[in-house]
Amino acid sequence: MLPQLSIVNLVATAELRQFVDLERLVEVHGFLYDTAIYRCAYLKDDKTKAKISIFSTGKMISFGTKSYEDAKHDLNYAAKRVADLGLVTRVRINAKLQNIVATGDVGHTLDLERLALMLPNVTYEPEQFPGVIYHAKELEGASILIFASGKVVLAGLKRHGLMDVGKRVLTDLTQTLSTSIRAK
Repeated sequence: MLPQLSIVNLVATAELRQFVDLERLVEVHGFLYDTAIYRCAYLKDDKTKAKISIFSTGKMISFGTKSYEDAKHDLNYAAKRVADLGLVTRVRINAKLQNIVATGDVGHTLDLERLALMLPNVTYEPEQFPGVIYHAKELEGASILIFASGKVVLAGLKRHGLMDVGKRVLTDLTQTLSTSIRAK
């Protein structure tokens, strides 16, 4: 059975391709612009699913959503808001998925030392971090953080299809580990 994974954060970006005068957002409802915090404005109101960073260069980052559709909605909404405020001319944006972080549980505890010895491309330094960091080549640069409790975090996924790949990698990994334990 494949482990269940839940998206906990999705990051997407888009560009307005024009300068945005962030100073004009200081008093606008839903926006936060304070250079003491960061060099961008944040948009979060009752119409956004999460939060959007807007930079003076026109680059925007949506973070904290659970789906690409929600991230796209937020980026389009942010573009419309700054255009309605007269800060930019209205443009069609192209939202690009940058990162998916998902969590899950394989359903049982894991022997991390044995796992670290069995797998290639693993970092396991228990004095530094309480889990195995597995760089599965099938995940195209993403990593799986694996904890002894059986909890897992997939980070750096660049497309939704890699969620299913991650489930298969986890299933294969736990089956291999179970077979190895029974063989001893």
